[in-house]
Amino acid sequence: MDSATLGILGVGHLASYTVKGLRHSSDNRNIILSPRGAKIAKELANSCNCEIAPDNQAVIDRSDLILLAVRPDALPDLIDGLKFKPNQTVISALAGVTMDQLKSYPELQQCELVRVMPSTSAEVCSGPIPLYPANPVVEALFGQLGTAVQLESEELFDVALSHACLHGWSYFLIQQLIDWSCAQGMDETTARKMVAHSISSAVDFAEANPEQSYGEIGRSIATEGTFTLQGVEAIRTTGGLDSWQAAMELIAQKAKG
Repeated sequence: MDSATLGILGVGHLASYTVKGLRHSSDNRNIILSPRGAKIAKELANSCNCEIAPDNQAVIDRSDLILLAVRPDALPDLIDGLKFKPNQTVISALAGVTMDQLKSYPELQQCELVRVMPSTSAEVCSGPIPLYPANPVVEALFGQLGTAVQLESEELFDVALSHACLHGWSYFLIQQLIDWSCAQGMDETTARKMVAHSISSAVDFAEANPEQSYGEIGRSIATEGTFTLQGVEAIRTTGGLDSWQAAMELIAQKAKG
């Protein structure tokens, strides 16, 4: 597995936590970076034993796998004039860019295309990484950075983009609860431990008991007369639970559009 050279076109934040995650998981394959994003590319070359290619075509020529990691609106300019190898595996991490859109570019029509969406936590080899369509090589690669989840359709991949956003939203929720705790007089270190571990331990418990749904576990705790139930009812009354679902629906619709 480590023998397949990975080339990355577009060296920004996504490329950074992908490369760092691979090295964190002891994947020592050759990684060749495009010169785009020179500052981050230089940092990764120094800290993660990567090579910076002189241009984007050199990345393609010397790599087995290609990761497209630019902003979606930068894709046309990025691949214009590039020549990919026949059946070369090209992995797109471009949110909202469909398989049909990728195939509309002549440069990519002879490639084996796969969509993925790693989150920031890939840097520490944690979290779900949706991919479509099924591809054992790509699954093995990104399975080192968390839990690779093969989706059955591109429509479900679009739904999974909402989960990728959920990862980012979680930081805001956790920080708000930390700030509230500090406002009550708790020091920040203690507040961070209490909030973060309250949430992570709930996930740990539920995943250790897969025969029960999260809702069943929650209802077994939030029984009549408990503070837990009173809190849940307050959250529901103010639309707190529904607002998260509404945000997920918003992103799913944008991905489809």
